[in-house]
Amino acid sequence: MSHLRNFAILSIGLLVFNLEATGQMMQPDWWENQHVFGVNKLPARATSYSYEDTKTALMGDREDARVLMLNGQWQFEFAAREQDKSDEFYKEDFDFKSWKTIEVPSCWEMKGYGTPIYTNSTYPFTADPPFIDRDNPVGSYIKEFELPVEWQDKEVILHFGGVSSAFYCWVNGAFVGYSQDSRLPVEFTISELLRPGKNTLAVRVYRWSDGSYLEDQDHWRMSGIHREVMLLAQPEITINDFFVRTKLDSTYSNALLQVRPEINLSKDIKSKDYTITAQLFNQENDPVLAKELKLNADAVTNEFYPQRDNVYFGLLEAEIREVITWNAETPYLYTLVLSLIDKSGNTVEARSAKIGFRDVRFSKSGALLINGVPVKLIGVNRHDHSPAGGKTVTREEMKQDVFLLKQNNFNSIRTSHYPNDPYLYDLCDKYGIYVIDEANIESHGVRGALANDPSWAASMMDRVVRMVERDKNHASIISWSFGNESGCGPTFAGMSGYVRDFDPTRFIHYEGAQGDPNHPEYTKVGSDKYRTYNEKYYANPTDPAYVDVLSRMYPSLEQLKEMATSPYINRPIVLCEYAHSMGNSLGNLQEYWDIIYSHENLIGGYIWDMIDQGIERTAKNGKKYFAYGGDFGDVPNDKNVSINGIFNSDKSLRPQTYECKYVFQPVVISAVDVEKGVIALENRFNFTNLSSYHFTWEVVESGHTVQKGEFKGPDIESGEKGEVQLKYKNIRQKKGHDYWVQIKMFSGERKDWADTGYLVAEEQLMIKDNDPILKPLAATAPQMDEDEKTISLTGSKFRVVFDKQLGALSELTFQGKEVIKKPLLPNLWRPATDNDGWGWGTHEKLAVWEKARSNMKVESINAQQRGKLIEVSVKRSVPNAAQIEEKYTIDGNGTIEVNFDIQIDGSAPEMIRVGMQTGINKDFVKTRFYGKGPHENYIDRNRSAFKGVYAMPTNALTESYVKPQECGNRTGVEWLEMKTDNGEMLKIEARDKIAFAVWPFSEENLAASNFTWELEDAGYYTLNIDLVQAGVGGIDSWSMKARPIDIYRLLEKSYSYGFRLSFE
Repeated sequence: MSHLRNFAILSIGLLVFNLEATGQMMQPDWWENQHVFGVNKLPARATSYSYEDTKTALMGDREDARVLMLNGQWQFEFAAREQDKSDEFYKEDFDFKSWKTIEVPSCWEMKGYGTPIYTNSTYPFTADPPFIDRDNPVGSYIKEFELPVEWQDKEVILHFGGVSSAFYCWVNGAFVGYSQDSRLPVEFTISELLRPGKNTLAVRVYRWSDGSYLEDQDHWRMSGIHREVMLLAQPEITINDFFVRTKLDSTYSNALLQVRPEINLSKDIKSKDYTITAQLFNQENDPVLAKELKLNADAVTNEFYPQRDNVYFGLLEAEIREVITWNAETPYLYTLVLSLIDKSGNTVEARSAKIGFRDVRFSKSGALLINGVPVKLIGVNRHDHSPAGGKTVTREEMKQDVFLLKQNNFNSIRTSHYPNDPYLYDLCDKYGIYVIDEANIESHGVRGALANDPSWAASMMDRVVRMVERDKNHASIISWSFGNESGCGPTFAGMSGYVRDFDPTRFIHYEGAQGDPNHPEYTKVGSDKYRTYNEKYYANPTDPAYVDVLSRMYPSLEQLKEMATSPYINRPIVLCEYAHSMGNSLGNLQEYWDIIYSHENLIGGYIWDMIDQGIERTAKNGKKYFAYGGDFGDVPNDKNVSINGIFNSDKSLRPQTYECKYVFQPVVISAVDVEKGVIALENRFNFTNLSSYHFTWEVVESGHTVQKGEFKGPDIESGEKGEVQLKYKNIRQKKGHDYWVQIKMFSGERKDWADTGYLVAEEQLMIKDNDPILKPLAATAPQMDEDEKTISLTGSKFRVVFDKQLGALSELTFQGKEVIKKPLLPNLWRPATDNDGWGWGTHEKLAVWEKARSNMKVESINAQQRGKLIEVSVKRSVPNAAQIEEKYTIDGNGTIEVNFDIQIDGSAPEMIRVGMQTGINKDFVKTRFYGKGPHENYIDRNRSAFKGVYAMPTNALTESYVKPQECGNRTGVEWLEMKTDNGEMLKIEARDKIAFAVWPFSEENLAASNFTWELEDAGYYTLNIDLVQAGVGGIDSWSMKARPIDIYRLLEKSYSYGFRLSFE
C-alpha cells in the first residue's frame, strides 16, 4: 500500500542523489520551480508516536515515546541575500563556531534577523510566478545531537513541524531532502545517514520560494523553523499510519468502528509473521471491546485491489453498543491502541489515537446536523499569532486560545488559512471545538491564475492531500477547506474529487468556488446582471457542485436574508468570514444572529478574526506597545489591517469579547410576567440539559440589590423552552426609581477550561425603566458681572465664567477648586474608528462635521435673570450645516443646567456625534456612573452592557486600541460622578439618557496618533457628554458596508438633550 504512495517522490530523490554523487549541481534552485515541491519527503500520515508497549501507548505521553526532541538552541547564520549565504556550511569539516545561536522553533524576524512584513493580499515581491525578484534572505541552521543507543536498530525519521517557506537539509554532510509548504510537517528517513554518538543536522531555509505564491494570506510574513523539530524512531516493521472512521446508526447510540492501518517494513521482513491488534479504551482506560481485533499484517501489505469497485475500508472493524458520542459540548474521547505483535507474541510497537464517535451531515432543509442534532457554528477565524513569538505559538498559548473560545461561548474555529499545529487539534478534540481545517493555499495576489494553470496543480493538490492525511483522525474536524481567495478552477475540482472519495465523512468547503457556468442563469462576471445577482443573492446564481456548502464573506444583513431564501441556493450557507472586528467595531452582531437563528440553512459564521496580530515593541520613549504593518519599515505593508481581533494581542478581553459572549450565550432568558417573577428559558445548547447549571437572580432598585435568590437549572432539554417562577416578594416600587431582575447562569461543575461557578450567561429584565427626573434648581440667584469679554457668575462657593468670543463655559471653580481645564463646547465629531476611516470614508463624506469645531461661528451670547436664576443663551452656527442653541441656567448653589438643541440643514450629511466636550481637572481620579456598563459600549454594541451603578478609576474608563481611535463610550447613562481623593465631587445628571467617555489625552492627540505610545497625558481629562453617537458598524472595514446599519445612524435633522452639573 505504501509503495505506490512513495513512487513519484522516490523517483525524484534518486535523481537528486545521482546529481550530488557525480559532483554536479549541489543545490538545485528548486525554490523557483513549481514542479518541485518536495524531494525525498515521506508520504504524509496521521500524527502518532511509536511506543514500546500497549500500556505506554494508552497513556499517550509523548515523552515516553520513541521521540528525541531537537528544539532548543541551534547554531545560526543569517544572510540578507541568497548570494551571501555560506555555500558549504553543511559539510562535516565546516567551522561554525563563530556563528550565533537561535532558538528553534522561532521566526528569525522575531529574533532580530530581517524584517517582519505585514501585507494583506499584495505579494512582498513582484508577482511573476514562480520567480522571486527581490533579495531572498536565507537562514542556515546547524544542530548537533546524540543518537540514543537503543535506536541503533531502528528506522529514524527526521520530522519538521513547519518551516517557512522552503528548505534543504543534510545529515552528516549528506543530502537528505527538500520541502515546501510552511504550515505542514515534513518527514525524511535518515537511518542510513546516522552514526553512533554525535550527528550533525544542517538546514538551509529560504524566506521566499515559488511556494510563497500559494501562501499569500492576510498575516505577518515571517521565516524560519517555526514549529517543532524531532527525531522519531520506529521498528523496521511499523504501523506507519492508520485511518479511523466511526459510523453511527440511525439512533446515534450504536456505532461501527473502522480502522485502516498501513504497514511499512524493510525488504528482509515477512509481514505474515506479524499481527496487528486493536483495542478501544474508554476514559477510565477500561477496554471497550470484549475481544481485541486482530489482523495479519500480510492482509495490509499485500491487499488485493480489484479491477473494478474499490477495496473495503474497514480492515479492522467492530460494532459498539451504547457508544458515547463526541460533540463540542460533551467531547467524549476514546483511546484506540494499535499494537504490532511478532510471531512469538512480543509487542514490537504500539501506537494510539484519541477517537470521537460523531456523525456530520445536512438535513433536507440545509441544517448542519451533528449526531442528528441541528447545530449552528459559532465560529472565529484563527491565525497562529503570538505577540512575542510571531508565527511561533507555544502549546500553552494554543491552550489559552481554546480556553478563551470555550469561556466566551464559541464552538468553532476556521484555521485561516492553513493547517495548524497538530496539538491545537488535540485540544479541540479534548475540549470541544468544531474545526474547519483549511489548506495552506492562498494566491490572492494573482487571484485564480494558478488554479487554472496545470503546472501548479500538483503542488496545490499536495497541500490538500497532506493536510487531510495528517488530520484525518481528529473528531473535531468536521470540514475540509481547500484554502482561501485563490479563484476557482479545475484544480479545486480535482481536490474535491480526491477528498470526497478518500473521506466521505466531512463536508467540503471553499469560499472561492462561486458561480456555476453550467447553470442556465449563469452570467458573466462584471455584467449588469451579475452585479444584480451578486448584490442581492450573493450568488451567480449558485456555486459549483464540488463544494457542499455555499461559503460567503461579509454579506450585509439584507444579503444574508436574500441568500437564505434565494431560489438559486439549495445548499447550506456558511459565513466563512463576517463581522470584521478591526479596531472599535463589531456592531450589529445581534442582528446577524437573529437572522442566522431564524433560518435552518444558515449554519453559522466565523468572525474575522480571533486575535489582534500586534507585535510587542518598546518605543523610543520607553513605552510598550503593539506594532502593526509598516512599523518595521516593511514594504509593502497594509498598516493596521492586521488588528482585527475579538481578543487583544496579549489575549486579554476586549469590549467586543463581552458582546460575543452575550450574543452567543446558550440560553435565552426572557420575560413572561417579570413583575410577578415569571421568566422563560430557551435552551440553545445542542446536547446539554439546563439541569446541570446553577442560576442566581437579584431584584435591583436603581443599582442596589433589594432581593436575591437562586435556583437549580430546570429540566429543559436542548432546543426546548420552559418557564421558571422566581420566588421574590412583592416589589414596592418607589417613584423615580428603576427596577429590574438580573439573572445569571453559572456552570454547575468544573470544566477543564473553567472552574465551577464560571459565568456562562446573563440577562437583565426590566420591570420599570424610568426617564431621569431632575430636581428643581435652587431658588437663589448668583451674582452676575459682565464685560466685553466675559460673563461671570459667582456664589459663596463657586465661580462660573463664560467666554463671549468662544460662546462657551470656560471657567468653573468650586470652593476654590478648578474643575474644568478646557471650555465646554459642542462636539459633533469623533476620532475616526477603523470602520469610519478605512471603510465608509467619514473624513470625506462627513467632512463638514470634522471641521465644525474650527468653522463654528458664535452668532450671539446673552445673559439675563429669569426669576431667581441666571440664564445664559448661546447661538452658534456651522456654516451650511447646522444651527445650535445652548442654554445654561445657573442657580445660587452653582448648579448649571445645560440644554442643547441642534437643527441640521437639509443639505447637510448625516451626523456621527451629537454632544459636548470639556476638560476636567486631573484630580478627579474616581468615577462612578449609572448606565450601561461596566465595559465600553455603543448603540449597536451594548447588548452585553447592563444597566447598573459602576465605579472605577477614571483612567480605567479609556479603552486602548492598537491604533488609537474613538473609544471609551458608555451608553444609557443617567448620571455620573467624578471625585477627587479629598472627596470633592462633580456630578452630571441627564435630562434624558446620555452617553459619556473620559480620556486622559486630548481629542486632537487621539485623532493624530498611530500608536498608543504617541498618546500623551493632556494634563486634564477629556470629558465627552453626548446625546448619542452613531454605531461603530461591523460588517466590513473597507466599503460602505462598514457604515452602521440604518437603525444605528444619525439621520434625523434635529436633536435635543440636556444635563446638569453640580458639586459637593
